[in-house]
Amino acid sequence: HRLVKEHAFSGGESTIRQYVRERRPRFSGVFIPLAYAPGQDAQCDFGEAVAIIQGRLTTFQFLCLRLCFSKLPFVMAFPHQRQEAFFEGQRQSFTFFGGVPHAIWFDHLSQAIKPGRKDEQEAFTAFRSHYLFESRYCTPREAHEKGLVENLVGYARRNFLVPVPEVESLEELNALLRERCLAETSRRLRGEPGSIGEMWQQERSHLLSLPARPFPCCR
Repeated sequence: HRLVKEHAFSGGESTIRQYVRERRPRFSGVFIPLAYAPGQDAQCDFGEAVAIIQGRLTTFQFLCLRLCFSKLPFVMAFPHQRQEAFFEGQRQSFTFFGGVPHAIWFDHLSQAIKPGRKDEQEAFTAFRSHYLFESRYCTPREAHEKGLVENLVGYARRNFLVPVPEVESLEELNALLRERCLAETSRRLRGEPGSIGEMWQQERSHLLSLPARPFPCCR
């Protein structure tokens, strides 16, 4: 899309795919594809990118969540990765998804796990108990265990944030990110029986209901 828009490229997508296929490194590892039940699982991770905010090139953090069945993405920008941002990003994603997944996969990040220990931060236990989802953690240094959101971090950086957005505030940037997440509903991923939007509509009724009041994601 960028080649067409920015360089008047007249070829097709298949030409680009062939070019990339011929130059992509060959892997010898074997991976078994995973199947997910609707509403059952989501994956969560942080990423980092840049935007021009009020005329200045600014580094910001973004929280990604992805529903594993429909592959619907949610991306939200923050000035930091502190626990308040970790909670608020998830809270906003539940509203965006229309419900709460039954389980969410994380790294062993300090916003959820006490440093040097295996038990959870009390604030995070309170947060997930409010929304009634189960927390699951990947094996250390095995990021591929949550490959859907790992891929989303890179995909969002290359597709949602290129060219570098020029905005006046994080609120404006997040409105742009939400718009681009919604645009993904028209995509149909290889091997899937329907578009992301169609799969999402199947998944919504299987998500946990939102509580009557949101969790206070602040200190």
